Amino acid sequence: MKALGNMERIQITNEVIALLLSLYESKGKSFYYDELFSRDLNSFQKNVLENDIYALGKLLSLGITDARLKALAKKNLSAKNNDETLLLNLKKILITLQKYSEDFELLSNEIIDMSKYLCANLEPIVFNTFEEITLIGERAKKTSKRVYLDELLTLLSKQIHKNSFELTQLIVNFYVDFLELDIFSSKNDLLGLLIVYALLLKHFGIFKYTSFFESFVEIKNEWHAALIQARHLYASGFAQTDFLSRLLITLLMDAYKKVNDIAYAYEFEKDLNKSDNIENTIMKFDGIFSKEDIRTQHPNVSDATIDRTLKRLRDNNIIRPLGKGRSSKWQRIVEGHQKKVYQINIFD
Repeated sequence: MKALGNMERIQITNEVIALLLSLYESKGKSFYYDELFSRDLNSFQKNVLENDIYALGKLLSLGITDARLKALAKKNLSAKNNDETLLLNLKKILITLQKYSEDFELLSNEIIDMSKYLCANLEPIVFNTFEEITLIGERAKKTSKRVYLDELLTLLSKQIHKNSFELTQLIVNFYVDFLELDIFSSKNDLLGLLIVYALLLKHFGIFKYTSFFESFVEIKNEWHAALIQARHLYASGFAQTDFLSRLLITLLMDAYKKVNDIAYAYEFEKDLNKSDNIENTIMKFDGIFSKEDIRTQHPNVSDATIDRTLKRLRDNNIIRPLGKGRSSKWQRIVEGHQKKVYQINIFD
C-alpha cells in the first residue's frame, strides 16, 4: 500500500485546489438534481446503463458488432460467445451498483462478489498468492492475496473516515495500489475501474444521470499515460499520482457540467407535454432523423412515449417511415421550423 499508505507525500498545487473548489461547489447541487429528476429517475438510469454498457464494449475492444452491442445494451438478450457473456456480466454488476449505490461498502466480500459476477460462465477469477518470508531453512509459505485486499480496503475506509485527505486523491491512490498488488488472477484492471466507479457513484452520485464509462472512453489514452507515470516510482513509495488525480477531477467536473445542462433543459420542459416537446424537436431536424436522434435530445423520455409520438405524427401525415426495424429512419413531410429573415430599415 505504498500509495494510499503514504498520502503525506502529496502536495496539491493551487491549480488543483481551484479545480477541487469548483468540483465541490458543483457537488453541492446533488440534492437539487435528485429532487428535479426524481419523477424520471428510472428513465435516466435506463439511459445511463445503456450508454455505460455500450461504452464498456468499446473500451474493452470486444469482438461485438456495433449493432449487436447496442442491442445487448438495450435489451435482455442471451450471450452468443464469451465476449457477450462478459458484457452481460458487466451489465448485471452495473445494475446492482446503480440500485444499491449508497449501500456499497469497502468490504472484501463486496469485491469478491463483484469478481464472481464478472466471471460467471467464464474462466474463474481467483486470488493470486505470494510467498511469505519465513525463517532460514524453512519452506516459503504461500498465502492468498486476500490479505492484501483486506488491508487495502481497511486502510481506505479509515482514510475516508478520518477525513484528513481529499476523497478523489484517496480513490486514485487506492486504485494504483490495487493494480500494483495484482490481487486477482485476471481482470484486475477492470475490477479496479469498477471499484472506482462504485466509489464515485456512492460519494458523488452524479453518474446516476450521466454515463461514467462514456466519459472515461474519451480520456482512456490520457488515463493510461497517467497510470504509467503513477506506477513509475511506486516501489520507492513516491507514486506520481498528480496527473491521474487531475484527470479524475476533470472527468467529474465535466459530468457535473453535462448534468447541469440537462437540468437546465429539463427545468424548462418539465411542465410541457412530452409528446409535444418531441414533436417540436422533430420539426427542428433536417428532414430525415432516427429514434436515436430523438433519444439523444430527450434522454429521460421513455421509448413508449417516443413511439406514440411517432405514430401520432405519422397518422397526421407529418412524418413517414423510411424502412422497417430498429435502425429505420423517418422523414418529415411538412416543412420544419425555419427562421424567417426580414430586412430592417432603422429609419422606418
